[in-house]
Amino acid sequence: MKQGNIIGKRIRLVRELRRFTQQQFARKLRDAGHDVSRDIVARWELCETPVTDTRMLGIATVLRVSVLDLFPPRGRGRPRIF
Repeated sequence: MKQGNIIGKRIRLVRELRRFTQQQFARKLRDAGHDVSRDIVARWELCETPVTDTRMLGIATVLRVSVLDLFPPRGRGRPRIF
């Protein structure tokens, strides 16, 4: 299985912490100028579809985290968003 991105699981984690549904999250991204549907969000979260750098920045902005927070943590340290 070819992995489309490495941040999908973190997108889902932070989205759920922010209590956004996939539809609400997609709407917030559209409001921020990104052409995103709920289906695209679902494919990101399943790591099936790559995330462009501009969308990654939009995702981080909407979720109120840094871009680095979207990447899996290295080692055993807890991510800063918790």
